[in-house]
Amino acid sequence: MFDIGGHDRTAPAPGELELVQRFMNLHEHGPGAAGDLPPSRELLEDFLRRRGLLADDTPFTDADREAALELHRALHAKVPAPGGAGPADRDVAAIDQAVRRAGLHPQFGPGGPALVPTEGGVAGALGQIVAVAFLADLEGTWEGLKGCAGDDCNAVFFDRSKNHSGRWCSMSTCGNRAKVRAWRERRRADDPA
Repeated sequence: MFDIGGHDRTAPAPGELELVQRFMNLHEHGPGAAGDLPPSRELLEDFLRRRGLLADDTPFTDADREAALELHRALHAKVPAPGGAGPADRDVAAIDQAVRRAGLHPQFGPGGPALVPTEGGVAGALGQIVAVAFLADLEGTWEGLKGCAGDDCNAVFFDRSKNHSGRWCSMSTCGNRAKVRAWRERRRADDPA
């Protein structure tokens, strides 16, 4: 969930998985739009540059935005959502395509195992995001990511609850809205009028 300034207010996922979480939480708000809108070209480009994944002199085209949006959607589909199914074949294919474009290859070194893109530019930047997601999946930390149960929220949060029963990206916003909605529905059901 982003505030008007574009800052993600969800608690960060551990380690490098926070990068993937913040990428998936990129979105826009439109006047009169119900829910979140896909991130704009400018928002995606700014995110990649601020995170040091894309050099300032590297172009970011409309085709790059489409590739980033495809990965954004596919990674979202991979996150367990309340009552949701796993990723569709097209989502897995989109992630695999990002791997091929980036030329990811394994590397063992003093920092531990890593997947490193052989391509630069936007393909390499997106590849770095996929590499973190892949390693998190192998390590088991990906399972801590969840989609918010809020009706109009697409945020991804890291469930830090002891019994892994977290439902909302933020108890103070989405969780509170759900509780108020449930309270109002109970009041209506109890109202004899």
